Amino acid sequence: MPTEQDQIVYEPTAEMAVIPPGNTRYSTGIAVFDDSVEALRRFVLDSLTRVDRIVEAHNRHDEIELRLPVVLGLVPRPDNTYNPKAISAVAPPRSGGSVIDRHMGFLYDSTLHWVGESLHRLATAAAPHAIGCHGWIELHPLQDHDWEDGEDWEPSRHSPFTRAEARRFGYHIGRIRLHLPDAGPLHLLVDGFEAATPPTVDAPVEDAVRAGLIGKFGELLRDAFDTRVATGSWGVPTERSRTQDRWDAAASADLRAWADYRRTPHPYEGIRAISRSAWGFERIIVTDRSGLEIGIYKLPDGPLTLIDERARPDAVAALRDHGVDVSLPDDFAELGGFPDAVIRTDRFRDNPTDRERIWSIRLVRDGVDLDDLPEAGMYDPDSEVLTVYARPHIAPISILLKRHDVRPAEVHWASPSTNTIRYNRRAAAVLAAQIGPFRPVVRDNSIYQLDGTPSTDDLAIVPASCSLTARAINLVPEKHRPWLNVQVRHKPAHDNAAFTLELQRRALGRRFSTEDVIDSTHPCRLCGTTAHSTRSGLTYCFDCCILAGQGVLRDNGTDGPWTDATIWAIRRLAEIEFSGPPSKGQLARISLTDPDLADEAMLCRFLIPRTNSLTARPGRRRRTWTDWLKVAGLLAEASRPARGILSVATDGHLCRSMFERHIDDFLHHHGIAHEVEPHYPRHHLLNTTGLRADWLLGDGTYVEALGMLEQDAYAAKVQRKTELANLFDIRLITVQPQDLHRLPEIFADRIPRLTLSAQHDPEPADARRRQERG
Repeated sequence: MPTEQDQIVYEPTAEMAVIPPGNTRYSTGIAVFDDSVEALRRFVLDSLTRVDRIVEAHNRHDEIELRLPVVLGLVPRPDNTYNPKAISAVAPPRSGGSVIDRHMGFLYDSTLHWVGESLHRLATAAAPHAIGCHGWIELHPLQDHDWEDGEDWEPSRHSPFTRAEARRFGYHIGRIRLHLPDAGPLHLLVDGFEAATPPTVDAPVEDAVRAGLIGKFGELLRDAFDTRVATGSWGVPTERSRTQDRWDAAASADLRAWADYRRTPHPYEGIRAISRSAWGFERIIVTDRSGLEIGIYKLPDGPLTLIDERARPDAVAALRDHGVDVSLPDDFAELGGFPDAVIRTDRFRDNPTDRERIWSIRLVRDGVDLDDLPEAGMYDPDSEVLTVYARPHIAPISILLKRHDVRPAEVHWASPSTNTIRYNRRAAAVLAAQIGPFRPVVRDNSIYQLDGTPSTDDLAIVPASCSLTARAINLVPEKHRPWLNVQVRHKPAHDNAAFTLELQRRALGRRFSTEDVIDSTHPCRLCGTTAHSTRSGLTYCFDCCILAGQGVLRDNGTDGPWTDATIWAIRRLAEIEFSGPPSKGQLARISLTDPDLADEAMLCRFLIPRTNSLTARPGRRRRTWTDWLKVAGLLAEASRPARGILSVATDGHLCRSMFERHIDDFLHHHGIAHEVEPHYPRHHLLNTTGLRADWLLGDGTYVEALGMLEQDAYAAKVQRKTELANLFDIRLITVQPQDLHRLPEIFADRIPRLTLSAQHDPEPADARRRQERG
């Protein structure tokens, strides 16, 4: 973290603004290409002539390594066709030649994601002078097994130095590493540099550099420093300062709302702690009596993050009852001025290595998802620095951290980065949209700027909607129609671009698992847009196919009339398409070939939420697909064994889980003959208990649905079955949950060819359903 002595200074001989080294053992390298090896060799070999500067340092693994400190230049390269925001690592200007002559490699994209914005800002502020940073050359003791020079050796990015050159200097020469500060400190350093560099100076720039800008302007700059860092203004209103004033005004309104929030008790009853393990990671969640997750305690030492700060004392008590040694600060009773905010430790834009380090303080907004809440500040546990973006938020956010028993060493007020501003604008757009249970859709009407990035001024979040003809609307009961959010009742057919039709052809084929899509076009059966169709008359446009896969609704943690629409849709699908409760994976494909029934199946899928995008403070816990089937009453007659759900497949076979049900229905609808639970051959060691497979296909192939491989006993049984199949030369197909979308590929050789032609004409079952419906 920068101190009073840490500042970006000019290197006198090169007139280059040099960033101080970061206080971290982590570093980043550069991507070296063959066209930059020559400049790399010149710089490194020249630097190695000053071996008296070699130092010992601890690396990230606390091992001692040899380093030769160097200073490098950093040059923005908008001419880079791969990434116009690329930054080149170059030899310092004193090395001579153009920046192209001195180019040694590019910063990695991951590094640009971390500090790229700050480096570009610094390059602009320091112009016409160069910018640079500290770094080092890795050196390693020579070993007897080091490479030998070949007769055809030529310098390359993989081998830029010869054995003779290494012997000459006495070290194996490694990579160049950059010693940059972390993202937060670098952001503040650049703010400070901009603050110390007024737009114009009386003396020539060279004189100002030699004299030192801070010393030249003295107290004037120090007095204006805080205002300049946060607003970008020296007292004269600018767009940036006016924006900061708006942020401060909005923050003042937050203070009034938070006072009312703190006076109201939290609504959660029966708070308790539960241990959970997923993918090898353990955590403890805090829930209320209904199962709503209100907090997470990350092992081994926290923090305890909550969706409602008012519940902290009760959550801590629940963790203690669960055996977790967690406490409240000694002065907790005095920390009452906290904000209505949550802390996230999975910040949305940082370097992946920072994801578990940087704390993001998000302001709770009603109706906005937890992942879309605006950021009001960030805390870096390594440097113990809290950065807040609006002055009125400084005190309450500081109190919020103290309630987590964290005392920041420093609190800064600074403007957010461009990425944060974009993120917060999107959060504001979500709030303004008031999307309720609808799935959010981004509508970006922005004009791209000169640097290739879109301006988010015209960004809008709108509720997902659809366009339907009057005939299609009438297929849905009147009370459920509002939740289709129909924006246009009828859209006349029009000519689409050829590439759009090709996309629609592929989407239609995927949705109905068919390749029988004809070239001629007709109006979409749901909205009237020009679309391809199958020979059986399944004509649906690209947008309708996508909506059938995504739906227009989301589960936002509230219930109401929209829930009734979803229940109707699930029940109707079970009636016309699946003859019982479907698995969630079955929604991805439609097995019907009767166009009238397919219309209903498409519209029902519009009304089924596919995502659990809960609001920051939901009214209930998120629903799994099994929960939705229970709410719809489709599991009322099914028994619940120790594992899975017993249900009957379309062909009458008893299935022990929705996973098995999905596979059995696939085999049935694709005409693959199959029997259930065939016996494996007896074996005196491998099969003494009568092991069975899940299915036996007509060609003698056994099929196993492997849904619980994470359990040791289950995995051991699968291993015995596999050995039996190998021993008795049994063809065995295994299917795991992640393979459900690949069933047509897995069983491709066993699907009768008649299946394709059968998809062109209505099946007898479809005809029966039509008669029953009539």
